Amino acid sequence: MVQMGAVNAFARTIVTITKNPKLLLIPLMISIILSPISAYLVKEMPAFESLSELPESSNESIIFEEHGAFSEEMLTELANFSKFLLVFMLISLLLQALSEYAMIKGALMAEEGEEYSLIDLIHEGIMHVFQVFLILIIIGVISSAILLVPLFLFSALIFLSGSVALILLLILVEMPLVLFVIGASSMAVPIYVLSNSISSSLGCFLLAFKNKLSSMTFGALLVLSIFFLLAVPASFIGLLFLGRTDFMGNLAANLLQAPFQAIIQALVAIGGLMLYLEFSKSGYEKETIEEFKF
Repeated sequence: MVQMGAVNAFARTIVTITKNPKLLLIPLMISIILSPISAYLVKEMPAFESLSELPESSNESIIFEEHGAFSEEMLTELANFSKFLLVFMLISLLLQALSEYAMIKGALMAEEGEEYSLIDLIHEGIMHVFQVFLILIIIGVISSAILLVPLFLFSALIFLSGSVALILLLILVEMPLVLFVIGASSMAVPIYVLSNSISSSLGCFLLAFKNKLSSMTFGALLVLSIFFLLAVPASFIGLLFLGRTDFMGNLAANLLQAPFQAIIQALVAIGGLMLYLEFSKSGYEKETIEEFKF
């Protein structure tokens, strides 16, 4: 019953979060900080402005003949927006790295019965933010490569043969891979927190491979939880702010979603720690981590 390891890890995650709700304050604060910037980005998105500025016409071809598909002004706006978006994404990833390290460290201390303060956890997160950021980038690249290899392979076969059955086979291959990657990547930062080694964190994929079914089961549990936590706020936010792109509407929507985003971040971060600790019982983890240390 290897899947029980995943179920136990997920259950321990829920228990840890409910017993230590103040850990949620870290990702919640970050979500609130980013909310105004995100709202401003949506408001300033060139697509909205450009579409609203075009004159009404029943013939779309006339619009493109008169104004061009992309004017020089639109391209300049798009370039400026892209730069701002990249800066925002960079800041978001750095803050996510800080939050993830702090939550994992706090959950680990709680698991060991030690006292902790949010200030100390945030301070430790700041000290390790660039290392965790690098891990997130590397893990993201590796995860993308794992998922893209069968996608390219099957796409070539589908193009050559035109077989509909291959599309179904691609879906059947990709779905378990996605769940595996989610389960594996969730352990990367927890391994770093415990080992203080960036190279050791890459052992998450080998460790997950040695516990394939449990990793995929845990990935499935995370996906279902995230889907539910995204669907709940989306259901009423969509009704309240349908069609609104103004700053205040976007800001209110972001603030309403912030608590749910905080829970999602906690589930992934603390869940990865609990999955790793669950696998630790099998004795594979020390051997795996040592293989990746240098």
